Amino acid sequence: MDALGLFLLRYDAIHGKFIDELFTGLTDAQVRERPHGLNSVAWLVWHATRVEDATTSRFVADRPQVLEEGEWRRRLAAERRDVGSGMTGDEVEALSARIDVSALRGYAHAVAERTRSVAGSLAPAAWEEIVSPERVHRVVADEGLLVDAGHWVEEFWARGHSRGWYLLQTALLHPYGHWFDAMATRGRLGAPGR
Repeated sequence: MDALGLFLLRYDAIHGKFIDELFTGLTDAQVRERPHGLNSVAWLVWHATRVEDATTSRFVADRPQVLEEGEWRRRLAAERRDVGSGMTGDEVEALSARIDVSALRGYAHAVAERTRSVAGSLAPAAWEEIVSPERVHRVVADEGLLVDAGHWVEEFWARGHSRGWYLLQTALLHPYGHWFDAMATRGRLGAPGR
């Protein structure tokens, strides 16, 4: 198995059926809830999807984000362009309350489709190409990807990482952790586990 095959094997396990299962058995109201102050399932899926869309689209593929191409901000009823890192509890609550849950699921699937396409189109040598820190700083500033409290993420992203690093970090590792956060939220809501 080559690197792409291994990436897609893990990617499909994390982004395929698992995302749909996060919503299974929950009402839209429950998807928005923050039991015991935990992040809502809606916010966790939105945040992980935003990070993946921004980094895969802008740093790996150098094309517009799915968020902008598909008019997803309007469809989601969430006008934010940032990725959610550094949001306050009140902001998480507000986004969770107003986001269109059906559109959120559609956005997550559209971003996953983009990521699969981008990964599949990269030549093997392109996985090792470094994304310049200057480019990361420019895109973050121009596109408003981070709120002030989340600018530590910019420094993490702008360390001279390869395109492959962004795919592994933001499309596999980052969402993997947040899907398990969502499972914890589901558990607090009394929803059955996987």
